[in-house]
Amino acid sequence: MFWKKKTTLDVSLEPRFNDHRAAYRIAPEKGKPVIVSVDGNSFDALNVSGTGIAFRAHNFEAGDQLRGMLRLPSENRVFPVRLEVVAKQKDLCRCRFTEIHEDAENLLHSYILDLQKRKIRQNSGTH
Repeated sequence: MFWKKKTTLDVSLEPRFNDHRAAYRIAPEKGKPVIVSVDGNSFDALNVSGTGIAFRAHNFEAGDQLRGMLRLPSENRVFPVRLEVVAKQKDLCRCRFTEIHEDAENLLHSYILDLQKRKIRQNSGTH
């Protein structure tokens, strides 16, 4: 009946795929990769967020601390970064940024936002 007090349900949701990232991640566009270079090797990012990056590489293990360089497709600049490999599944390295230059962080956030907008426009059929 409409005058009865609504009851609230206590519902908990299971974490999806044990995903603990605190930031939105996005896959770079094909042909316009985000590149991270470590130990003289360059890797295309599978996805990137404001807090980390994932790429495929066999030569790193979970817990490794890496020094590298980050290049966004929209920029002519390369930025130094420090990464920690937080998880490794076969050749998939999931890393978090432990150090990133403030300019690189700002450009990364702008890149992610612009890419999100482009993907939304593509999916909605407007250009």
